[in-house]
Amino acid sequence: MTTIYVKRDYFFLDTEYRQPSIHQHFAKHIILSVTTDLVVTFSENKNVYCKGIIIDSNIPHTVASQDNRMLVFLIDDTSILARNIDKILSEKSFVIIEDSIVKEIQQLYHAYLVNDVDNSYTKFFNFVFRQLNIDCQNIAITDKRIQWSLSYILEIDTIDSTIISDMCTKVELSKSRFSHLFKEQTGVSLNSYLALSKLRKAYQVLLKSGDITVSAMNAGFSSPSHFSASSQKFLGISASELIGNCKIFSD
Repeated sequence: MTTIYVKRDYFFLDTEYRQPSIHQHFAKHIILSVTTDLVVTFSENKNVYCKGIIIDSNIPHTVASQDNRMLVFLIDDTSILARNIDKILSEKSFVIIEDSIVKEIQQLYHAYLVNDVDNSYTKFFNFVFRQLNIDCQNIAITDKRIQWSLSYILEIDTIDSTIISDMCTKVELSKSRFSHLFKEQTGVSLNSYLALSKLRKAYQVLLKSGDITVSAMNAGFSSPSHFSASSQKFLGISASELIGNCKIFSD
């Protein structure tokens, strides 16, 4: 069973990665073992053995462990959270997380699983970021036009090619001004936020219908293959792998 939690600027996965081929994402990674240690392989066939690792975006890699189970944070590289992770990376392609920190995170996560505390995920995420010295303070969204836009994106079923112009018309701003204001208020680029929101909507339909085509078209993807490619590109998991084997949460 894969658990996916969609936040504004990152995805969290409790999943089983089955030794995927070397790949890269436009997202920063925080990868933590659940039980057995990780083996991280980079494109130059360099293996790193650890319990946890932070990897910069667009770094070719693959990750495995004895049971293939791991906790993965995929952070939008355009977000303020990603900029804070840059401070930890300090221009390195990856940083190994101390074993003692990973063990503390594992203990807390196991406690949540035992007690089935679904509504405690956000507390767990904040604990992880604090342990890693990553500033994850939520940005206060004060502009009513952006507040409306976030509610609108959340409520609609389909994110199509007209959504930005539709919102710009509603809030009476040019596309460039609206995009700038959105990034300023949320810490995430408008295009990235819409891409993540479209994936979330497709996943939610997929879990109910089990139909990739219906899920893709309802969410606003141009085709089922576009949806599958987007899922594989960002999460490293194809849409078909999620059918009947996933639960999803979002704010």
